[in-house]
Amino acid sequence: MLEGVPGEGENPASVTQLCTAAGFDPGGARSAAEAIVGLLRLSGAVLTTEDTATGDLRVRAKSPVADLFLKSLAAYVRSGTPVVDHWARAGTVEPPYLPNQVLVGPQFLHLIEARRLALDPKAAALRDGRIVQILIKTRFPLLGQRYLMIYDRAARQYQLPGGHLRPDDSGPLAAAVRELEEELPEFAFDARRDRLNPLGEVEVVQQSRTYGAVTRYQMIFFQLSTTRRGLPVGPDGHWVSERALLDEQAMVRGRTVNATGLHRLISALPGGLDRMTPGLSLGRRPSLAMLMREKPWEVLGVLVGIAGLVVTVVQIAIDVGSN
Repeated sequence: MLEGVPGEGENPASVTQLCTAAGFDPGGARSAAEAIVGLLRLSGAVLTTEDTATGDLRVRAKSPVADLFLKSLAAYVRSGTPVVDHWARAGTVEPPYLPNQVLVGPQFLHLIEARRLALDPKAAALRDGRIVQILIKTRFPLLGQRYLMIYDRAARQYQLPGGHLRPDDSGPLAAAVRELEEELPEFAFDARRDRLNPLGEVEVVQQSRTYGAVTRYQMIFFQLSTTRRGLPVGPDGHWVSERALLDEQAMVRGRTVNATGLHRLISALPGGLDRMTPGLSLGRRPSLAMLMREKPWEVLGVLVGIAGLVVTVVQIAIDVGSN
């Protein structure tokens, strides 16, 4: 049937006749024609018209490339080879895409869902999810306020600690405790020194970076307050500034940041994040590597100043010794 669709410049063909010629039972060819045309329209490769006399649908390829696309699909059908595969794999990547990435199930779904959302910003969500997210705020000497973000390997981006509620979670609080214990190395929640304070709930509709589908998320936020003097964050954890946390264009270690729900939340918080009391006092100074990463010019200026002082002292010592 695909091979019989006329190309550009040819007269449109009756879809019912194409189906009959392709071997469909004449009695069911009309119904099959409507279903097939519906699928072909999804590709955008065909032009369809309706015969006003018979009500029959007529079809032809939109262009030479569209004609070749239909023939390519026909070749796939004949060989029994799928166009898109690896549907069991989860996770999507940022563009530019490699050829073998575009036709991987979740990536392909992400692309077509992105187009659906671009065409209709109010597009219906295909799935629902309940998520807990935990805000962990501290203050570093010299650096100021910082917030903990965790790299999500499936979504390939940084986000607040947390994750989906599971069926065996007794509620959002239990899910938040479980997520902290899973994401922070050697962390065991202790009610005598750890508290999770509710901050609020927001609803966000956006694409899932794991599955690619437009998803409606109910996000439940907590802030961790603790008397601990240290918090192991592991290799996937990173302390970021408020600007990096909330700037939609910010990159952390070359990866994007997902804080859409937090944007919605802080609009209802008095004073926003800046006036929120830090829930963690680390009791240590930032490392030189962290200072270099966060304030490179300031650190460079200090080092140049120290070097200049050392040179001056050495020069004075030489002059004194020579006299």
